[in-house]
Formats: sequence, C-alpha cells, structure tokens
Amino acid sequence: MLSLTHPTAEVLLDAGIAVAEEHGLTGLSVNRVVAEAGLAKGTFYVHFADRDAFVDALHARFHAEVDVAVGAAVDGVPAGPERLVRGAEAYLDVCLRDRAVKALALEARTDPDLSALMATRHERFAAVAVPSFKAMGWPDATAAAQLLAAMTAEIAVRELDAGKRLPAARRALRHYLDPGR
Repeated sequence: MLSLTHPTAEVLLDAGIAVAEEHGLTGLSVNRVVAEAGLAKGTFYVHFADRDAFVDALHARFHAEVDVAVGAAVDGVPAGPERLVRGAEAYLDVCLRDRAVKALALEARTDPDLSALMATRHERFAAVAVPSFKAMGWPDATAAAQLLAAMTAEIAVRELDAGKRLPAARRALRHYLDPGR
C-alpha cells in the first residue's frame, strides 16, 4: 500500500469527504468515491485494501489535522487548565471545519471493525490531557482525561448538528476545566 501522501490517495480521500458529506457513512461506497474522484476502481485498490481501510484512512487524516491544530494551540502553554481549554477548542474547531470526517467517525462507532481502529486515536487524545489534570491536582487524572475526551466529542456532535459553534457548551467545558474562570 502506498503512503497516504501519494497525490492519488489524497484525491481519493478528498472524494471520500465529498461523498460522506452528501451520503454519510452508509452511502460511502468505493464506486461513489472513484466516480467522485474521476478514477478507475482499480486505482482505489492500489491505495486502500478495502472500504474499511479507506474509512480508517479518512479518520487518520482527520486526527492528523487535529494533532496539528491542537499542537499549534497549546504550543508553549504549560500543563494545566488553559492548555486543556485551548486543546479542546482547537479540536472542536477542526470538527466543525471537517464536518464529514467527524460525522463518519460518529457513524463508525456502530461498526465493530472500524470502532476498534478508531478507539486508539481517541485514547491518545485522552492520554495527552493526563499531565494537565495531574498538574491541576485531580486525584484520578486518567479518568478525568477520558471524561474530557467524551465531553469534547459530545460538544462536537452537538455543534455538527447545529452547524455552528455552541458558545454555551464551550463555556461549560471551560468551567469544568477551570471553575474559577
């Protein structure tokens, strides 16, 4: 399998986003993706083993974008509530900007094969928050980080449904992380 940085793989992934925006995960077929990309079906299989590998690649690309956005948002910010708030806000902004991929990730929760692949990325998101919760003196920093990941994902779902930022939900998350704020 070729690297996802290969231009044709990127064209296929972009086409997958377009298909997902219109048809959701259930309508994301190899045939629709290659038709959208204007490529032969065989080209798809040069880059992806199957549809599940393709959906996983969409999710991986989404998380790579999240990693870049969160990294930029928290760069130089010490462990603690401000770092968590900035990271969560960056994640939420990427979700709003990349609506189709987040929607795919949500729909994939019901598919055991895909959810197992995606769970690792979600756990990594939670693990990155643990040092901040420790710095804040939380007695069970790991559990707090997992709750943060779940709350942030829930806000993302609500914002996707609304099609915009939900300031009250974001304020509530900030208050959870930094009650004195």
